[in-house]
Amino acid sequence: MRQTEVTIIGAGPAGMTAALFLAKKDLPVTLVEKNSYPRDKVCGDCLGGYTLSVLKQIDEALFERFVQFDKKREGFGVHFFGPQQQKVSVKAVNRIDQKINEIALCKRIDFDNFLMEEVRKYTHVEVIEDTGVTNIVKFPEGLRLFSGEKAILKTKLAVIATGSQQSLVYKLNGKRPARKHIAAGIRTYYKGISNLDDKGYIELHFLKELAPGYLWIFPLPGDLANVGLGLRSDIVAKRKLNLKEMLHGFIASSPYFKERFRDACQVTPFQGFPLALGGIRRSLSGDHYMLAGDAGNLIEPLFGEGIGHAMYSGKFAAEHAARCLACNDFSSKFNMQYDKSVYDKLGPTLRFSAQMQKIAGLPWLMEFLFNRVSKDPDLQQLLYSIINGQIPKTRRNGLSLISKLIFSQ
Repeated sequence: MRQTEVTIIGAGPAGMTAALFLAKKDLPVTLVEKNSYPRDKVCGDCLGGYTLSVLKQIDEALFERFVQFDKKREGFGVHFFGPQQQKVSVKAVNRIDQKINEIALCKRIDFDNFLMEEVRKYTHVEVIEDTGVTNIVKFPEGLRLFSGEKAILKTKLAVIATGSQQSLVYKLNGKRPARKHIAAGIRTYYKGISNLDDKGYIELHFLKELAPGYLWIFPLPGDLANVGLGLRSDIVAKRKLNLKEMLHGFIASSPYFKERFRDACQVTPFQGFPLALGGIRRSLSGDHYMLAGDAGNLIEPLFGEGIGHAMYSGKFAAEHAARCLACNDFSSKFNMQYDKSVYDKLGPTLRFSAQMQKIAGLPWLMEFLFNRVSKDPDLQQLLYSIINGQIPKTRRNGLSLISKLIFSQ
C-alpha cells in the first residue's frame, strides 16, 4: 500500500481546483476519482462569478483558454419570475474581466472535462480513475483509504471532495446533515423551447407550488436548454411530492409553460440529484482531513449555486495543505485555519441566502417583494449579487433587509 502526502478524493470542481493549486506550487498530489473521464454530472450547468474568478486565480492562461472554450456560451443576465409570473430582469455585471461576463453556461460534462484536461498537464498530479473510495480508517500517522475491501493508499492529508453523496463523510465524522439542509433537484434537456432570450439570460421561476424552491430554464449552446427544479428534501418528504411529475405537470398544464414548450423536444430523461445546502456553520476539517465543496455543505441555499463555492473551497484546501506540509502539522486544531478561510469568504453569502430562503417559503411575501424589487434597480442588483456571492456588507442581514422593504415607504 502506497504512502502519499496529499490525496484528493473526488475529481469534481472542488477536487480538481485543489489539485491545480497544489500543482502550481510544485507539490505532488494524488487525485482519486470513482468514474472515468469524460463523465457527466447532473447539475444546472450555470457558472457564476465565483467560478470564473477562481479560474483566473489558478492561471491567467487557463482563464484565457476558458474564454475561448467553444462548448460554453455567455449569459448576459437573469430573468427572475415571481409567484404571479412578475418578471424582473437584471443585466449581468462584469467584475472579473472585460473578455467574459460573470455568467457562463456550459454542460458539466464539458466544463469538468475542461478542468481535467488542465489537471493532466501537470506531472505532479497522479490521477487514479475508476476507483471509488468507500471507507477511511484513521491511524496515528494519517488515514488509510479503502476501495471496497482493499486498502489502496495511506495518506497524511485527505481533501474529501465527494459531492453531496456524503456517506464517506459520515463514516469519517459520524455526522449527517438534517433533511432541511439537503435539497432534491431534477434536470433534463430540451430543444426548441420558444422565447428563450437570445442573449443567454437565465430564467428562475419562483412558483408558489415550489416554495421555497424554484424552476429553472438555462439556455445552452446549440438551441439546447437545461430545465429543472429544486426543493428542500424535508418539504418533498412532508408533502410526498414527486418532482418529476411536478416538472412534467408544469410544462404540460401551465398556460405559460405549455405555450413555450409546445414545439419543444425533451432529449434526455429526467435525472435527480441531491444538493448539500449551506447556511449554518459546520466543521469542515479534523485530524488529517478537510471537506471541500458539496461534501462540506457549501451550496448557496436560495439559488443552489455550488460550483463557485466548491472551487473557492478547493483553493483554500490547497493553500492550507501546503501549510500542513511545511509545518508537518495535520491536526484538527491546525486545520481549523482552513475552516476560517472558507467561512470568511463564503459565510456571509451562505447566511444571507439562508435567511432569504425562509422568505422564499412564503409565496405571499415573495409576491410582495417582487412587486417592490421590480421598481428598485438597487434591489435588483442585490438579487443578482446573491448568485455571484458579491453581497455588499451593508446588505448581509436578510431579515433586516426584508423588514426595511416591508415597513419603508
